Amino acid sequence: MCGVRRAHVRCADVRGARLLGAVVLAVIVAIAGPTQAEVIDRVLAVVSGGLVLQSDAVAAIRLGLVEVPSPGDRMQVALDRLIERRLMLLEVDRYGPPEPSRADIDAGLAAVGRRIASVDTLDAILAQTGLTAEQLRVFVRDDLRIRAYLQQRFGGSPDAALVRDWVTGLRRRADVTVLYLPVR
Repeated sequence: MCGVRRAHVRCADVRGARLLGAVVLAVIVAIAGPTQAEVIDRVLAVVSGGLVLQSDAVAAIRLGLVEVPSPGDRMQVALDRLIERRLMLLEVDRYGPPEPSRADIDAGLAAVGRRIASVDTLDAILAQTGLTAEQLRVFVRDDLRIRAYLQQRFGGSPDAALVRDWVTGLRRRADVTVLYLPVR
């Protein structure tokens, strides 16, 4: 482009402007000093465009929303359960079982409360994980919707092996990207 003259812009003028811009940028960076980024949350997985965050997994573990064994990588197990849950919810949303009653949701919330020591603990966990009481309510509601769908699809008391095979098929057909690297 420097070989072509365009409307009074000369090659030396362009080079000078670029050099000046680079110097100004270098001075700004030097004055600002090194910055330190604060990690607020981490994306552990992407499931059909939806994110599963580290805070989701931590909240699910601490609130007893997913069962995780004591030994082993609890985060990995929680992530697997949350991925499966998201896949099931995508299927549930396609077929829309009836909404759970307010009383059933309240009973589910009460069960969460019983799993942890006190309301203060529940509030502390919510604050630490960034989960709101309304988001917890939606989580419980969605669990009830999943349960209703499984009963509708597989009968009164769904066989665990059938459900596991179904979820495996959902995962095979879905776009799931796991970004979490287990601690070794």
